[in-house]
Amino acid sequence: MGRTLAQDLAALPRERGQKIERRAAELIAEEMTLRELRRALGRTQTKMAKTLGIGQEAVSRLEDRADMLISTLDRYIKEAGGELELVARFPES
Repeated sequence: MGRTLAQDLAALPRERGQKIERRAAELIAEEMTLRELRRALGRTQTKMAKTLGIGQEAVSRLEDRADMLISTLDRYIKEAGGELELVARFPES
């Protein structure tokens, strides 16, 4: 039978485990939904809908999506006053 992630983490040296936990917390803190972003900017769905030229219900559906086209996300971010940057990193060969 295989080992669980919790077992693997418990087997690591303490300092390494703490480093992994800190990084995981950073990544979780960086994640923000479109709804949270809109609220943080003090905008309503109605205002975003008007800016995007769509209905309020469409904004609600966008904010509930688990995935979307990058172009759709880019437009939403731009209309919210931001700029989307997409970075792909590959290990050096």
